[in-house]
Amino acid sequence: MRTRSAVNALFLFSILFPGCSKSGDHKPSARYGEVEIVISDIPFRSEQNLRIPYTLKMWEFMKDGLTMQQIIILDDDSKSVLLTLNKADLPFLYKAPLPVNPYIQFDNIDSYYLSVQLPVPLVQSPPLKISHRFLFNDTIQNKEVTIEGGVFTPRINEFPIAISSPVKGSHLLFYNQSTDGYHFHRLFFINGELKTAERFAFDNSEVNKKMDNFYEGDPAVNTSYFSYRDTLYAVSDGIVVAIQDTLPENNGNTHNLTFSTLIELCGNFIILDIGGGRYASYAHCVPHSCFVQAGDTVKEGDPVALLGNSGNSDAPHLHFQIGDSPDFFFCNGIPFVLKKFTKIGELQNPGGITPTEYTNSMMNWYTVFWVD
Repeated sequence: MRTRSAVNALFLFSILFPGCSKSGDHKPSARYGEVEIVISDIPFRSEQNLRIPYTLKMWEFMKDGLTMQQIIILDDDSKSVLLTLNKADLPFLYKAPLPVNPYIQFDNIDSYYLSVQLPVPLVQSPPLKISHRFLFNDTIQNKEVTIEGGVFTPRINEFPIAISSPVKGSHLLFYNQSTDGYHFHRLFFINGELKTAERFAFDNSEVNKKMDNFYEGDPAVNTSYFSYRDTLYAVSDGIVVAIQDTLPENNGNTHNLTFSTLIELCGNFIILDIGGGRYASYAHCVPHSCFVQAGDTVKEGDPVALLGNSGNSDAPHLHFQIGDSPDFFFCNGIPFVLKKFTKIGELQNPGGITPTEYTNSMMNWYTVFWVD
């Protein structure tokens, strides 16, 4: 779910400047060099990689005058490099102060947090243990600093839940999928807990045959979008535990709605209890389009609603996620894969790709596919 107001307040722009003491007078902070893994999720397969998701918690290194230049992720046993993240590619960093939010009172934090999806090629054996090397520029001592840490054992012997697609048809796109982008890195610091509701969410839309646009005609009109009013389907057998069906829609890409409560950002939504402590959430549905009611039992593949543009939405699309509770924002996101999809192309590349079927996998965010 792309949000421009309340939840986007999580994007932090505060910059802490080092003091003016002489380099010889500087004393490192008490937690200097502390690095730990605070979230280690079940890895999931994409078309090309096993993606290992996790979150690092670090000391407030900027207060020591350090600027991060590079993260090197290592196979801790062989010491071979798995991935190098240079300055332009570094993950989004959460740090104090968290901005004021009109709907949520966020906790104060005294550490830095950053999240990574480590891609390991499927042809390569996954690492049994992972470690990190961090390269900093010390602006006080005027030198380079290397810190090593963040050692952990990835959960490579566990497997994510496999579901049916919540949408069917051709020329489909799940954007922001299999990336470190705005869904995956979003963290909520609330009541002493760290929540990751949107961690494995995707935004679904439909593209044209050229695979270069989501609409034809006036972008301020919902019916211009190819995906508008597409049927949404139950991804698994389950029970409808929450539903909202009466909120209005935005007009195309105008983002013209305003909101008074946090849950209104979801627009019209359905949440299914799909068992095992897992809840599938569908957001931004068309008003009065739900085919089910709270308490209904659904079977995998049953129609549940129509794709729309309600809530905090930039244009018609489905926001879909699976969490460990029916609380849309304050659950923890759970990784999942699709039981089956067929890749037919890539954005800006409608030709030259032989249709390929994938099972128990997710796709790269630019993959165009169909599901029957």
